[in-house]
Amino acid sequence: MSEVDSHVCLFPQFCNDCRAYPLPHAGPDERFSEPMVNSVIGVLVGHGYPPVENVWDWADLETALAGFLYHHETKEKR
Repeated sequence: MSEVDSHVCLFPQFCNDCRAYPLPHAGPDERFSEPMVNSVIGVLVGHGYPPVENVWDWADLETALAGFLYHHETKEKR
């Protein structure tokens, strides 16, 4: 049994080894799409944040989402 297999966590919500994100990034992901980014913008606007109407704001949001969701080659994997 490996060290990972033997890991038992009593509080997975606070455990760095039990994190679901970031996901491995093996190439394009059809889930990461313009409609998904629009949905995130809708949630932000629904909570009182200003709409994302500038192309640079859109690009920054998309980059931030990708950084949260996926491991990248330049980042050290957890």
